[in-house]
Amino acid sequence: MEINAWGKLVGLVEKRRWLIMVPLACAFIFSHFHRFAMGVVAEDVSRDFGLTHAAELGLLSSIYFYTYAVLQVPAGVAADTWGPRRTIVAALLVTAAGTVMFGLAPSLAWLFAGRFLTAAGVAFIYINIVKIYATWFRSREFGMMCGLSSFIGNLGFALAAAPLALMVENAGWRASFSIIAVITLIVAAYCWLTVRDRPKALGWPSIEEIETAEGIPLAAGAGEKSKIGESLRTVAANWYTWPPFVAGTAAYGVFTTFAGIWGVPYLMQIHGLSRVEAANHMVAVSVGYMVTGPIVGYLSDRFCSRRWPFALNLMLFLGVWVLFTVWDGGKPPAAALYPLCVILGVGGAGMTLTMACAKEVNPPHMTGIATGLVNAGPFLGAALVQPLFGLVLDFGWQGAYQQGVKVYPLEAFQLAFWLCAGLLALATAAAFLVKETGCVNIARKLITSRES
Repeated sequence: MEINAWGKLVGLVEKRRWLIMVPLACAFIFSHFHRFAMGVVAEDVSRDFGLTHAAELGLLSSIYFYTYAVLQVPAGVAADTWGPRRTIVAALLVTAAGTVMFGLAPSLAWLFAGRFLTAAGVAFIYINIVKIYATWFRSREFGMMCGLSSFIGNLGFALAAAPLALMVENAGWRASFSIIAVITLIVAAYCWLTVRDRPKALGWPSIEEIETAEGIPLAAGAGEKSKIGESLRTVAANWYTWPPFVAGTAAYGVFTTFAGIWGVPYLMQIHGLSRVEAANHMVAVSVGYMVTGPIVGYLSDRFCSRRWPFALNLMLFLGVWVLFTVWDGGKPPAAALYPLCVILGVGGAGMTLTMACAKEVNPPHMTGIATGLVNAGPFLGAALVQPLFGLVLDFGWQGAYQQGVKVYPLEAFQLAFWLCAGLLALATAAAFLVKETGCVNIARKLITSRES
């Protein structure tokens, strides 16, 4: 093929992948939106359905994370077999159905069922987007794209904070979720019309062919296929799959517990903020996370390191969390709240590298399953930590109610914060065990060293 013709085809791939990213970004926003929306509507739902224990509300929120965690490996299987485009569109349709069910729920059973169905839908979105990254972007761009995902996803986090709070104040929480379901259906149609699984679907060269032409060695195992069972065994038996799993489990469990459900009640009850003011502080957490994520990904790619950016960010997360816990007995001054929330988000952004850590220590054709397995960890952590945090709060509760909602003393929140500090220490230790890959796939090298 002539050089000019080849260059034009490469240019088409590079332009089209960003057009594909627009609807995928919209889809991914829903994943983060539903993940954190419970924090804003927690008191309304508790009042309407008579939830009297913090652990009950924690369970309702954690259903999302249990479901999400369990479905990450099936999401990876779907990405590797059925393809991202069909999987994402089907996932959005399920998400819309669950959102409507949640918003119109006549009973607690319907409420839980709606939350479950919503989670089952969004659970398939991110891993399939990661698969798109692997088929449309060069290997040296992968960390940056995972970081960009944190920026995109946290737009959903931001929308689930102050904007949702304003919508709920004006339209009610039930009508708000019905509107969100309609928007989800529109995005599903947008994805079907625009997204393609790989450049080959449009008659263009694959990313492997482009990288080979640019002098980048083809990753060992690229283009191969294996049975699902074999892939699962290979990924699970790889010791280096597990440090990012453990780090993500502990760190994200803490992050979502604070940002997704208990941060708003803490700020309202302990600091006397309004719902919107408290939600704005959660926006500050998301801003720290979303701005830092792409930077961490870029620096990781630029300096060819995964372990150190990951570990250093988690050290920052742990440090600011301990400061939050001990400053004035767990009630930092009002002037310090916004900076602390931003730095919490900055520290949490290192978790965006878990996908790259999993991808580069496992065979390329197992990317979906490898990233799906590791991505299950953070949501398992969230599912476990959220109700556990609620149990600790209930343990320290002193019998106070305000407008039918439990009010917890500062001592109860501080005890729960110490629990989270211990989990962040575990996450930081696991991050230092992440295998350094130099930002290239080293699966064949690892397999060879194990066999020799």
